[in-house]
Amino acid sequence: MTTPGLNLTSDYYTGAHPSLLWEMTICQSLGDGSGTFAKALEKPEAYGTLVAEYLQRSASLPRNCGEIVEIGGGYGTLMAALLEDLKPQQVTMVDISPTLLQKQQERLTRHPITFQCEDLFSWLPTLKRPIDLLILNEIIGDFPTITGLSRACLQTLLQKPQSKPKTRRLPSNLSRQELLSEATRLIATYNLNLDNLPETFNLNYGALLFIERLAKTKVSRTFITEHGCDTILPYPFSLYAAIQPEAVDLNPRRIQLKDHDEYNIRFDHLEQIAKALSFKVKRFHLMDLLKVRFDDEINYLLTSQRPLNEEQEIFLEFYEHVAEYQGILLER
Repeated sequence: MTTPGLNLTSDYYTGAHPSLLWEMTICQSLGDGSGTFAKALEKPEAYGTLVAEYLQRSASLPRNCGEIVEIGGGYGTLMAALLEDLKPQQVTMVDISPTLLQKQQERLTRHPITFQCEDLFSWLPTLKRPIDLLILNEIIGDFPTITGLSRACLQTLLQKPQSKPKTRRLPSNLSRQELLSEATRLIATYNLNLDNLPETFNLNYGALLFIERLAKTKVSRTFITEHGCDTILPYPFSLYAAIQPEAVDLNPRRIQLKDHDEYNIRFDHLEQIAKALSFKVKRFHLMDLLKVRFDDEINYLLTSQRPLNEEQEIFLEFYEHVAEYQGILLER
């Protein structure tokens, strides 16, 4: 019988030298909207501005809304631009990393913001007040992932009656047996589809648990983006082999980074749990949110895969990267 494991990134982010420079994030690539990456968009803008426009358009989020909370805000890049466009009455930044939280404080000095250094799964049960918007941008791949689950073992356990969760402990503190029990509970409770998975697979446990616990809060809107393992490109980008995401096997894939690993996300599982918990759900590809450019130059580049200059090399790198990203908007 395969023994499940748990991938954690908490030691890396609470350590002395966490950094986002070892991975290419969309947020940092489009930091202020003036760099080369931004030229790949129909209208070059800062990432936070594009997110604000999307939320106003798709979720009717008003300017001067109540409170916005961002979880894992990195260097404060998204929030810096978002604040200029939305001008919320209150902002809270929650981060497990003291180092990154300090960088957010340095970046966001012009605004009255509350900064809380806390694990999301400790903080969420304390959230009793209404929140207009909760943001989790490019971070849920860092949430605890259960690895090495056995289909055969789970099928045996799924035939037994499922009990309600008995623990409110942090996911990082669960024993291997408790991890197996939690995986079985989530799969059975929400009838998660395990078809087309290998005999040994991974489960985005932390991301799924977050949706379940989010349902007990008074958060009106939740905006989530991340690498997806079930991502389908929008037209016309779906026609180009050069930027197709890796073969879709629906099994969250390990992404090796400096001193830690992340896992990409199976968004259909997030959607299934969210709908079961009465959220209104809107899934989107990040290319649509960003309004990525498509013209003769891009057509040539994606067809030939032969950049003619350094700028086109950057464009191709950006298109290959953003192709993997999708998002989900939850509303109540």
